[in-house]
Amino acid sequence: MRRTFYASTLALVFAALLSAAAHAQTARTAATAPLPLPASDAVLTLDVRALFNEVIPRSLASDKARLAQVTADVEEFKARTGIDAREFDTLAVGTRIVALPSGATKFDHTTAVARGRFRPDALVAAARAAAKGGLTEQAYGGKTVYVAAVNDRLKLFGLAKMSVKDLAFAVLDQNTLALGEPEDVRAAIDAQAGRGRADMSVLNFPRGAGDFLAFAGNVPAGAFAGVETGLSPNVDRAIASVRGFYGTVGSTAAGLQLMTALRAGTAADAKQLFDVVGALRQIAPGFISIAGPKWAFTRGLVDGMKVTNRGNEVQLRLDIPQAEIGNVLKSL
Repeated sequence: MRRTFYASTLALVFAALLSAAAHAQTARTAATAPLPLPASDAVLTLDVRALFNEVIPRSLASDKARLAQVTADVEEFKARTGIDAREFDTLAVGTRIVALPSGATKFDHTTAVARGRFRPDALVAAARAAAKGGLTEQAYGGKTVYVAAVNDRLKLFGLAKMSVKDLAFAVLDQNTLALGEPEDVRAAIDAQAGRGRADMSVLNFPRGAGDFLAFAGNVPAGAFAGVETGLSPNVDRAIASVRGFYGTVGSTAAGLQLMTALRAGTAADAKQLFDVVGALRQIAPGFISIAGPKWAFTRGLVDGMKVTNRGNEVQLRLDIPQAEIGNVLKSL
């Protein structure tokens, strides 16, 4: 009997270990699988956990007021939507680049997909409470799309301010949430099912160890053709020549490092773009002076910017010292 008990116990323990290992593998696969963004012209990914637990506390350690404001923004988003950004580990955002009849360009159909450790039932309950009876439901693709009328400017996840009419969300699975306008959340549901997914391969470029944000995109043909900056035709032509871009934001003990690469149609276009960026750096101090004291800190950032040209790309690198991060955030 004792041998049978031991054998049974060992068998159960072994089975439990196998189950735990399989669960851990599934969790790792789910955590690293690409987030299902709908088709987009530009995408970005953000390490939310690193941002809230490491980057923001370190960057704003000497600016308690600004640190408190960031926390307040996250709490406000939670109060208005029921969604706590701190429950998520990773965030992906996709958007379309749309040319307007006026010649201007805007980002449209912005969709966010986040993965983390939230409880779907608790999140929906919190959203209902926050909406105060104004949360409606739509069935789509086997999922429920929840919609709340906002009609206001809102900081998405407490981070990025944007105008929102109707804010929708859908629980794609127990770890994944889609957020955006109702049409865009439905597109995210389609993307999860394998229909109309964003091309995330645009993010396949070298990263630094401290990079917590990466972005990339392809500019639709003619999207920048009607842009008029009012500076000079050369500037307008240089902007119109941009066909794509990619970049990162990283954190170090000294501050933040920003890298952006602009891809032009040809090497000649890239050279013109490089020359235009150089010219703008020369006249930037004048614009900074006109802008007033609030923007005075940008003078040092512009002076320290490194611009290089290689082939059909122009790359810009900018270091933001720890002491200036608070000023940058205040200007946003």
